[in-house]
Amino acid sequence: MSGLFAEHSIVLESELGSTRRAIRFRPGSLPGDRWLHRADVVESNWTCEDVIDRYPLPESSDCEVDIVTISEGESIRIGSIAGREGRSGGGDLIELCDRERVPDDWIEETQSLDAYLTEL
Repeated sequence: MSGLFAEHSIVLESELGSTRRAIRFRPGSLPGDRWLHRADVVESNWTCEDVIDRYPLPESSDCEVDIVTISEGESIRIGSIAGREGRSGGGDLIELCDRERVPDDWIEETQSLDAYLTEL
């Protein structure tokens, strides 16, 4: 698969049967505002640099994490993110298929990336 998903990534399309917790990094490097990541994949021993490389984020001292609940019944595509802008990629990537952006009422809280990693 080409584009934002890694070339050899298996990309699954699904309709969620229940709500799912996800995260969104800001600032992000992907076009649009419909891209999320699984909250249960980020490891407690990762550093900010690990996250920036795996989820090809721009260098920023102000990186934030939105904790999001995706609603039941949402159509998604999920796979691995392609490397870009000198970053390795390989982290998971969730696309909201029927939305242009993440609804504001899905966002439970926002934390700095440092604080988010410390709480894992």
